[in-house]
Amino acid sequence: MNRDSITPYRSLRNLILTIAALALFAWFLNAAPSLLNGYWIRILNLIAINAILALSLNLIYGITGMFSLGHAGFMAIGAYVSALLILPPAQKEAMWILEPIYPWLLNLNAPFVVSLIAAGLVAALFGWLVALPVLRLGGDYLGIATLGFAEIIRILITNLAPLTNGSLGLKGIPAHTTLFMSYGCLGIVLLCTVCMLRSNFGGVLRAVRDDEVAARMMGINTFRTRVLAFTLGCFGGGLGGALMGNLITTIDPRMFMITQTYNILMIIVVGGLGSITGSLIGSVLVTTMLEWLRFVENPITLGSLYIPGIPGMRMVIFSLLLIVVIIFRREGIMGMREFSWDWFFPRAGKKAGKKTGETAAAHSGYVLELKDVCLRFGGLSAVDKLSMNVREGEIVGLIGPNGAGKTSAFNVISGFYRPTSGEVRFLGKTLNGLRPEEVCRAGMSRTFQNIRLFGTETVIQNVMVGQWVRQTTPWWMTLLPFVFSDVVREDSAIRTRALVLLEQLGLEKFAEEKASSLPYGAQRRLEIARALATGPKLLLLDEPAAGMNPQESGELMQFIRRLRDEFHLTILLIEHDMKVVMNVCDTIHVLDQGVHIAQGTPDEVRANPQVIEAYLGAGAKEGA
Repeated sequence: MNRDSITPYRSLRNLILTIAALALFAWFLNAAPSLLNGYWIRILNLIAINAILALSLNLIYGITGMFSLGHAGFMAIGAYVSALLILPPAQKEAMWILEPIYPWLLNLNAPFVVSLIAAGLVAALFGWLVALPVLRLGGDYLGIATLGFAEIIRILITNLAPLTNGSLGLKGIPAHTTLFMSYGCLGIVLLCTVCMLRSNFGGVLRAVRDDEVAARMMGINTFRTRVLAFTLGCFGGGLGGALMGNLITTIDPRMFMITQTYNILMIIVVGGLGSITGSLIGSVLVTTMLEWLRFVENPITLGSLYIPGIPGMRMVIFSLLLIVVIIFRREGIMGMREFSWDWFFPRAGKKAGKKTGETAAAHSGYVLELKDVCLRFGGLSAVDKLSMNVREGEIVGLIGPNGAGKTSAFNVISGFYRPTSGEVRFLGKTLNGLRPEEVCRAGMSRTFQNIRLFGTETVIQNVMVGQWVRQTTPWWMTLLPFVFSDVVREDSAIRTRALVLLEQLGLEKFAEEKASSLPYGAQRRLEIARALATGPKLLLLDEPAAGMNPQESGELMQFIRRLRDEFHLTILLIEHDMKVVMNVCDTIHVLDQGVHIAQGTPDEVRANPQVIEAYLGAGAKEGA
């Protein structure tokens, strides 16, 4: 078998195995009612529902990195919306005892499938409304805010008797949650989730989790992305809650306490944060273990030994087992890995993309202009009336002693800081007030002094994320790629361009390796490759030689010149290695304590008395 046929053969083989596994599972679901009693049928339904809830919370927490404790609230919304839509009017009228039901709600009725969709959409709407203010927080604050939201929802359900029947809850809900219904919903959610996460948009979600600052510099609107992921996760929470209510056939506010969220968190922690396969495995294990351990709460006789039943003991034992898992398998059963049929077959060789070249459009005049730019933090001036111009095709150095304001100037240029006064112009347009992602879309990209890669993603995924800023197909097409073929074609083209870029920078052999596992020099080149993937006209390099030995610095000088020539770039760099600066830069600008003190060619700057004084002290001019 030749190399060109390896990938189609593997895809066809995996497709056949997947179809066979699905057919076998469908046969099992069809035969289950005659093979299993009602208790096990209920457990199978609970596994499917918990899997839906775990997938939705994993999208929020494991994939996008937002710590949320509000999932029980969205489950409650979904359960009540579905129940109110499918309960018949006569049953509603008889059930509302404390206060009469709202008249408009009495005759509201819909089929079960419609009620499931409505439950997900209403939960997603509430999730979107919560996300807009809450997601500006982060870390523990986000968890506390979402926990408060879930408690607010529970209290509202208890007190809005005309809408929810208050603390009495809803009983006699039609039992529409069958095995085919619950696993059919799980199949749809799983399919959409896998398709989305395999696309370049899935890489964008993981990039936001791994390093939000770097993601913004790649042109990703991180706030909008997090809101979107949170909203999609809430849809899954509402859908799972609706299925749960129609399985149990009775719901009340006490069902949706914080312990519900904890149970779902346990599933994704046991299975592996960020792993779709882990969510499925965790759902099976946690659901069955919680049910199987019920026997420890009943009296047990072992020969002459009698052990009385202790209520709540199953949760004690389960918690101990969970602690053992966390101690010995901190990343969960799957970690961040996913199941693949390739595990059972020897791996074949990889095929690299062909080398092609892309050139940036030419632009005449100044690429970057800074006019009297100031940046102040209270009474401290980090940058003081900085004026400088960068011509197209130049390699320009920005140097100065430690604390001179170089990185602050970079942060102003790239949009992380807004200048206190003055103006930054790029390609003739002002950048003042633009966010980093908007600056990137305008045609500027940067690297960082401390390497900022998306460490849990592969090398090629890092570069593909860099192309998100130029992607034209919308994210929602990734949910159904077999319907919207444009997204498949564009993702394929993005992957090909990424392979070409890796080959041009000598990184093709690392394409499928985790970015965090690369040696230091390769990580530097990968960060530059990712920046180049955005299609910049101006590249900002923040101390690219940091941590390199003399031999690596010499190779870097050739590499920077090659970047400028092959990719038709203009480059502005900060660097402390004067050998690099003097050998690659056409023009050098010098800062000292935020003030622009000199500019010129390397020879002019080397002989400038003010530069010598700034670096070596007031008595250095005579010694020089």
